Amino acid sequence: MKKEVFAPLAVLLLPMILSACSQHAPSLSSSAPEAQGVGQQFVARGNEPFWTIKVNGKTLAWITPDHLQGKQLHVDQVVSGNNTKYTGTDQGKVFTLVIEPKPCTDSMSGETFSHTSTWTYDGESNMGCAATGN
Repeated sequence: MKKEVFAPLAVLLLPMILSACSQHAPSLSSSAPEAQGVGQQFVARGNEPFWTIKVNGKTLAWITPDHLQGKQLHVDQVVSGNNTKYTGTDQGKVFTLVIEPKPCTDSMSGETFSHTSTWTYDGESNMGCAATGN
């Protein structure tokens, strides 16, 4: 999709996306457990391009302006420690979501979150924020 088409579309969809994300992403003020790992639920999101990932155990729902219902991705491996890392493949394309317990401020809304996130899909990385919850 060309930028000339995507920019106006993003402006129209932005309020809906932010509203949907903010309803499911607790802010930094909510209590988040220190231990992370298998079964932990997270909501990660980023801007430009807009994306949201809802983590529920070994399944990720990847939401974009083009896929508002979310694309279901199976997580092949979960590695935990200070960071939680979800990895898998989607039709031969490798993806990784890394969530770190470091405070993060959303670059558009100014909302604060308990975690940072990095979403990498087919070699393209995007930074964002994340919080525990569903």
